[in-house]
Amino acid sequence: MNKKQDIIQAAERLFYLNGFHATSTDNICREAGVSTRTLYRYFPSREALTAAIMNERRERFFSALCPPEEPESISHLFNVMGKWMNDYGIKGCFFLKVWSEYAEKEPMLAEQAMAYRHAMRAYIATCISHSCGRENPPLADAIWTLFEGTLTTALVMGAPEACERGKMVSLQLIHSFSGCP
Repeated sequence: MNKKQDIIQAAERLFYLNGFHATSTDNICREAGVSTRTLYRYFPSREALTAAIMNERRERFFSALCPPEEPESISHLFNVMGKWMNDYGIKGCFFLKVWSEYAEKEPMLAEQAMAYRHAMRAYIATCISHSCGRENPPLADAIWTLFEGTLTTALVMGAPEACERGKMVSLQLIHSFSGCP
């Protein structure tokens, strides 16, 4: 197997469960089945490893989404979120965890974490534009807020119910705006 991928997967899992600063390099190496030297050959710092994980995680999530012009793109977004939480757990957003631990110490990582949020907001706005045939920033922001809130709601209700409710309310909002199907 690919040692670099083994390190990324192990660190992603441990960071998500335990936090970035609470996870030791030894734990990452043990989980990945590599030496410390191998880890540092691929990632010269914890920050480089964290940045690589965010890149991969973002790519995995966005690659699971529909193109924004697809009529079911918003509905599918909530389905993907539900599957994601089922596969990876319900411990909050990885990117917000990065931001909260690194905002003061590593501005580049904090910016990368916020770039994900901006990309998600832009994706939703583009979906709404296609769905409604025009830009609709208030509706896009409402759907984005529901998407973000679903992450927290899942902690209380569980992922399937939270995602289903987020999807249902989003579709109701889209249908309630004139000019939207």
